[in-house]
Amino acid sequence: MNDDTTALRDALDRTVEELPPLPDLAPLAVREGRRRRARARFATAAGAFGVVTAGALGLTLLPGNGPTPAMPAAPPSSPGVSASPSVNPDASYPPVVVEETPGVTPPDNPDGLSPAERERRAVHQQRVAVLLDELLPAKVTEIRPVKDKVSAYRITAGGEPFWLTVSVRPTDDLSVEDCPDRPDPRIDCETVTFDGDREAQLLSLATSEPGTSASYVRFVYGGSRVRLSVDPEGAPSPVTPRQLFAVAEDPRFLDMVRDTDAQPVEKKESPAIVGG
Repeated sequence: MNDDTTALRDALDRTVEELPPLPDLAPLAVREGRRRRARARFATAAGAFGVVTAGALGLTLLPGNGPTPAMPAAPPSSPGVSASPSVNPDASYPPVVVEETPGVTPPDNPDGLSPAERERRAVHQQRVAVLLDELLPAKVTEIRPVKDKVSAYRITAGGEPFWLTVSVRPTDDLSVEDCPDRPDPRIDCETVTFDGDREAQLLSLATSEPGTSASYVRFVYGGSRVRLSVDPEGAPSPVTPRQLFAVAEDPRFLDMVRDTDAQPVEKKESPAIVGG
């Protein structure tokens, strides 16, 4: 493996180190005669959700504490871009809590955020969930924000759960890594141009599990590094890099990225350790 490929794989591996395994959940019930938009909407009420235990992987999913935040009004489209149909402002996506150890509830508010900041981040996740519901392929039948992990979402496709990440993270390093300059059968990488002259990398990366691969899209916007990714959990990513890119290039998604770049919901990326 050449140095470029090794560096790329190391960088992508680091992006998912903090994510625990996902539970094996039953698929959503089929709602006949309705489009996926309706299938993914949930009527919510505080305290009305039961505990879902995932025995196979020893995890438990709990409903998020507190009321589901109100959806923000649809923001205006980016200048110079034709407005797409607005997302459904009434949709609501209950958050889930992932218990990495069965019976051990994760600490509430682990980052010690103020109530106002927690609400702001929860509203951000709702906004992203609505966009994902509109823009991901129909095979994705459930979208749930992960409580207290502002960039993490649990999606369901074909009855299988997957981690999806939507990260807009402030950084001082606005460079864009090149695709490996030598072919590697485990990595499929291409660079595309969108939104004027903005470049994005689309990657499909084979994992250590045979027959599985992860999908990534990454680009720079303003002072932030943007990443969309779907990581496998015993099955290949149900969303291809091209399908993630269809989300990324949508004007409504770029509106969200612009707003989040101006008012970040994630901590600033730490500087790379040279020679570390």
